[in-house]
Amino acid sequence: MLNFLIKIFIKDKDNMLDRKVRENYGLLAALVGIVSNLFLVGLKVTIGILINSLAVIADGLNNLSDMVSSVVALISFKISNKPPDKGHPFGHGRIEYVSALVVSFLILLVGYEIFKQSIGDILNPRRLDFDPLLIGFLILSIFVKVWQMLVNKRIGKRINSDTLIATATDSRNDVLVTSGMIIAIMFSFLFNINVDGYISLIIGIFILYSGFNIGKGVVNILLGKSIKKEDADKIKAAVIKYDGILGVHDLISHTYGPTYSMVSLHAEVAEDVSIEISHELIDKIEREVAQELGLFLVIHMDPVIMNDARLDSLKDIVCDVLSSFEEDLSAHDYRLVDGKEQINFIFDLELPLGFDETLKPTLEKKLIEEIKKIDSRYNLVVNMEYSFIS
Repeated sequence: MLNFLIKIFIKDKDNMLDRKVRENYGLLAALVGIVSNLFLVGLKVTIGILINSLAVIADGLNNLSDMVSSVVALISFKISNKPPDKGHPFGHGRIEYVSALVVSFLILLVGYEIFKQSIGDILNPRRLDFDPLLIGFLILSIFVKVWQMLVNKRIGKRINSDTLIATATDSRNDVLVTSGMIIAIMFSFLFNINVDGYISLIIGIFILYSGFNIGKGVVNILLGKSIKKEDADKIKAAVIKYDGILGVHDLISHTYGPTYSMVSLHAEVAEDVSIEISHELIDKIEREVAQELGLFLVIHMDPVIMNDARLDSLKDIVCDVLSSFEEDLSAHDYRLVDGKEQINFIFDLELPLGFDETLKPTLEKKLIEEIKKIDSRYNLVVNMEYSFIS
């Protein structure tokens, strides 16, 4: 079914770097959510009224919030695809994060109302009416939610949309909630024990928890969440594959939406190659990698001293010391400055996020001990900096 809809509504469906194609995928997922959730709202609220079940009505209201979320998503996909303008030179992609934050507030509001009403239903329980036909309709709603989950998950992965992937997870959770509700209704019918209010309370708490998690994730992105290691490795690999690039470090990424990021990094080039040739290479990499990965790339050129026996031996010592630690440590920008009484050995040491601060003195002491075994005149000057990669 989904393949059929994609074939009809999305032209050039495999071109994920085309913003219009991505927008169309998002609009398709949003429209599927609006139509299917509207159907579920009517179905569940009607069933809830017929069998006098607050839990079923609560689940229907949850689907109403899902429908509103789809409407917000639809609007955000339209706005995010607007081209850059004078006031927004990096485009409008971050509107998707704002819309996700709005959705999280809507979910929290619905969760609060359900939680409040369920307390009253626990204190004053109502009689539940059982009808096999109505149970059948609830089972039908489960199948609809499973389909929603598959649509949002598949499209979310294809267009790299955290919002749609989160929506897929929400649909999966709805399946679990509705399944639990059916079990509770059957339990009440078979054993004459009304647990409707308690089920409604659980649903309310669950919705509050989901809304909080969605909001927390969006806020993390807006505050400047670090780039994932696998994404950083992909960018580094795309740069280092060029002949003339000896290494890559100090990668920083700023996100301006799910499909657009500004990335800066340092690329190492041989010092004995003319600056004109290296600069031409860097310009080429910036253009080609940016086009390949769909990002804005800025590269700082770092010259590396080649064929220096003293420096190479010191590099080997540093690598051996770093490898003795379990953390992912790396060093770069090595250089030697000779003086009359001492030789400054200078380099930058990149620490992973969350590195144990108490290990810094131990690490520095170990480095000093090892390099002074080579020559007591060596003076370690190390700049410890944290990586921007999670």
